[in-house]
Parts: sequence; C-alpha cells; structure tokens
Amino acid sequence: MAGQVDMYFAVPPSAMPHVTSGKLKIVAVSSAKRSLAAPNAPTMAEQTNIRGFDLANWVGAFAPRGTPADVVLRLNREINQVLAQPDVLERLVRHGVEAAPMSVDQFANFLTSETSKYEALLRDEFCAKFLYGGCTGFVALPRG
Repeated sequence: MAGQVDMYFAVPPSAMPHVTSGKLKIVAVSSAKRSLAAPNAPTMAEQTNIRGFDLANWVGAFAPRGTPADVVLRLNREINQVLAQPDVLERLVRHGVEAAPMSVDQFANFLTSETSKYEALLRDEFCAKFLYGGCTGFVALPRG
C-alpha cells in the first residue's frame, strides 16, 4: 500500500477492497478462468502466454476422520444450499470469491487432482522457489 512492492500474488478477499479503492491494479488472475469479480482482468495464461497456468486459491470444509457418512452428506448438502443462495453468491463475488459447490465425491476427486498438481510443481526447483511463500488469487500492482 506504500508503493514499495512492484508485484505480488494476493488472496482475493484481502485484495478486492484495495482494488475497489484504486490502490491496487489487477494485472492478471492466477486461475485458469477470468474472475467474476474482475471480469476485465486477464488470466496469467492470457497475460503471459504460459499455457495451463492455474494456481487458484480454494477453501473446503473437512470433517474429522470417522465422521459418520450421513453427517458428512448432511453437512455437504447444507453448505451447498447456503452457497446456492443469490445473496450469498453476490457477497462472495464482491469479495473476489467464486463458490464451486461440489458433492462429497467431487470434492474428493478435486483434492486428488490438486494434490497431484502441486506435488508435480513442487518437484520442479524453479516452481518450488516461486511457490515457497504461497501463490494465490490475484497478481496486483500498486497504482502510480
């Protein structure tokens, strides 16, 4: 915010208020698709021509091992119902968050895919150094 950093990868909810106020400019989003919160911001793949660039911040709900299946299914159903409410979706998007409700099986498959993706990246020395401090959300530059 003091204009001392040229670029960083920010988590959308923390960056969006500064983008909205004009203190930060989104250069690109690091996800594979454009953000609903910043539809005019290109993806990293579009901005850099690095094909397949997809480093998206995500959050999931987890239950302790051994939680009864009916409880897990109910939690999944209830969370997905909340995420389907228009006012909740609008509030999330305003903060740079896009809901992606999934079934329990879809989330398990997603976790397997994400784990494989990041394991491969972390085996690459350059990527490991790049990702060391975390890699999420938006690439933003101070306005000036």
